[in-house]
Amino acid sequence: MLDLKALSTPPPEYDPSAVELPPLEIGPAACEWANQRQNLRDLWLDFLGTPPPVVPLDPQVHEEVDLGFATRSLVSYAVEPDCRVEAYLFVPDRDGPMPGAVVFHPTTNDTIDQPAGLAPVEEKHFGIKLAQRGFVTLSPRNYLWAYMDGPNPDEERTLRMERVDRLLDRWPNWTGMGKMVWDGLRAVDYLLTIPGIDPDRLGCVGHSLGAKEVIYSLALDDRLATGVTSEGGIGVHFSNYHDPWYLGESIFDRPDLDHHQLLAIAAPRPLLLLGGGRTAPDREGGHPGADGVESWAFMQAARPAYELLGDPEHLAFLLHDQGHWIPKFAETVIYDWFDHFLGD
Repeated sequence: MLDLKALSTPPPEYDPSAVELPPLEIGPAACEWANQRQNLRDLWLDFLGTPPPVVPLDPQVHEEVDLGFATRSLVSYAVEPDCRVEAYLFVPDRDGPMPGAVVFHPTTNDTIDQPAGLAPVEEKHFGIKLAQRGFVTLSPRNYLWAYMDGPNPDEERTLRMERVDRLLDRWPNWTGMGKMVWDGLRAVDYLLTIPGIDPDRLGCVGHSLGAKEVIYSLALDDRLATGVTSEGGIGVHFSNYHDPWYLGESIFDRPDLDHHQLLAIAAPRPLLLLGGGRTAPDREGGHPGADGVESWAFMQAARPAYELLGDPEHLAFLLHDQGHWIPKFAETVIYDWFDHFLGD
């Protein structure tokens, strides 16, 4: 049973003065917030840069496998002129209308194989596990592993930089995160072509790299009804957003921008943030978490938008404090969240 009250209650060790954020004007009336929200949205879209023209999806199916409970397909579709994205699509063997989810993979050479359940780690098999619960899921490959070329299993920084350079040479007024947001929009476009999909029950989920994409996608694509972001690092200074494949170092020149604004833009759509504790090592003892008790400051700054729109418990935080991974009990909450807000 999902306990929304517990998930929207601050941790006892939370210090409201620990994190200073740019002021966020919300309300006092919903009509005023609508204008404020649009201004914030425009501010972020301007920073993310100018996207390419919209092209027809031209969807193609490259392989299909009947799993009994669902069909898994390797598909591709166009996201830019002369640029396609591969993804794993799961369509449950059931009548519609069905909920759907975009599943953003984390930083792994396994890319889309991981959410499809074709590679470790089991707790990150979001695509296939949501399909088992009756969700249509689409897991697209991030551009850092394939941009206008085939996927390369090597994730060395030099290869990522080559793809960033190619992107920015082609679209000099864009950013890497702008590209990720754009590809997320195109993934939703593709999901909406699937027979039996319910356009009012779409969500997104991701861990680490994928969690960053969830934060931006939910804020900037109103077709998404909910999201779960696991260990992305909610603050601009909590993680590597300054890397060139995300926002670039120019984000340091923008003290007026931080991610509590994106959380507020998403209101009142339900958003769950999972945090591993910024000092807690993961189960291999290597990486502390990206989101800890300090992340609550971002939730509190955005919560007035949720309160104004009547859903303060729709902005939730689970601090599992077990580092940069997903313990079993936290994974259970993810699926409970999707069932609660998007399930039949």
